[in-house]
Amino acid sequence: MKKLAKITAWALLVLCLLLAAVPFLPARMMLAWQPEQLPLRLETAHGSLASGQGLLVVGSGLLARTVPGPVRWRWRLTPWPQMELSHGWLDQPVRLQASLQGWRISGQSLTAPAALLGRLHPLLQTVQPQGQLQLRWPSQALAAETGPLLELDWRSARSALAAQAELGDYQLAVSRKGQGVQLSLRTLAGDLTLAGQGQWGPQGGLFEGRAQAKQADDQRFKELLEALGPQRQGVTHWRIATTTSKQE
Repeated sequence: MKKLAKITAWALLVLCLLLAAVPFLPARMMLAWQPEQLPLRLETAHGSLASGQGLLVVGSGLLARTVPGPVRWRWRLTPWPQMELSHGWLDQPVRLQASLQGWRISGQSLTAPAALLGRLHPLLQTVQPQGQLQLRWPSQALAAETGPLLELDWRSARSALAAQAELGDYQLAVSRKGQGVQLSLRTLAGDLTLAGQGQWGPQGGLFEGRAQAKQADDQRFKELLEALGPQRQGVTHWRIATTTSKQE
């Protein structure tokens, strides 16, 4: 029994030493831990897991581009373990905090150029989005399977394919459903109506949208609507399909 107690004590000591060493491990280890299919991921990392900085990349393949400005992180262990993330686009730092119910992320918002949308899919790259993106999310548990996840507003939306017109203002609502998310697009204002629904999960996703000029004879959106997809009964239908290995 004494031998077993001694072995257990040594095992606990080694475990505590390993846990104490984790914050001082090199930050580049984070690069190996992130899923490859994330639309936004860490490209470079410097410093340690406890305190460091790196550059983010949005999109994949030939569409991928580095996000301007570094993201910085800092770990704190009291009163609960938490990571604070900051970036120039964030209105305030974001906190990831451990609790008895699991990890939670604090509510926050950010502002970014709409050109980022073109890095997510070839169809969006063809549209060449312009304007401003406003992204916001509520405080929430990361493991939640239901409830709102985030809202994305595209304000003062424009496209290089309709250079003489402002499209409008649009909102994409994203909510959790099991292991995936549901997407719903609606028009807030403007001369071009956009709407659609879709879903996205570990195996990919499908979004099906509709576009229509408020005035049927409005030629300002002709090139844009033709690029989006086929037209049926005066409504342009477009789709974005993704899998873990390709985009359609």
